[in-house]
Amino acid sequence: MFEQALDTRTILLIKTLAQHGTFFENFYLAGGTALSLHLGHRRSEDIDLFAEKQFSINYYSDIISSIGGRILIAEQGTIHCILDEVKLSLFYYPYPLLNPVTEFFNIKIASIADIACMKAVAISQRAEKKDFFDLIEILKILSPAEVKNILYDKFGQNKINLYHIVKSFFYFSDVEDSPDPISLTGITWEKVKDYLISREKEISSIFLTGTNCA
Repeated sequence: MFEQALDTRTILLIKTLAQHGTFFENFYLAGGTALSLHLGHRRSEDIDLFAEKQFSINYYSDIISSIGGRILIAEQGTIHCILDEVKLSLFYYPYPLLNPVTEFFNIKIASIADIACMKAVAISQRAEKKDFFDLIEILKILSPAEVKNILYDKFGQNKINLYHIVKSFFYFSDVEDSPDPISLTGITWEKVKDYLISREKEISSIFLTGTNCA
């Protein structure tokens, strides 16, 4: 794990929460921070935790408040808070993990394949530049065909809109005003876009072959 990719405050918060033995029991870490732990490609600080089963909003809100957290949103299936200047989010996410998790300071870390699925959907909904920095690293590890297949495996072939997802991979206008992440590989936003554009025909062809685009 690339611990150095995480902001110091994030590491300290993970260690603090790990002292509450049951806090991480039903959750796993995914999103950009989990991918940065796997790959070390960019600095990341938010903690996004996911649970396959519904969890008690009151129970987790009470723990967070008891250690100085400020609750921003607490509703069925979602908690957003600020704790030690770090954004911490808890989500109910009913899709089973495809691969085994790894452990990091008593917290379960989703696999790159699972993160790839979640990242692809996130980009198709509401993205930031950091999501595209993550996407190109995923595409250096997983082929477009592999990404397509794991999306089907995770969400079901009839429940995922591959056309919308693949088009979002090459649509950058909505994220231009979002902040540039701190790259640990030296890559720039312009290079990220160039990489994706250079593979647009290849990726689109694979994603849309045999797909009903209606």
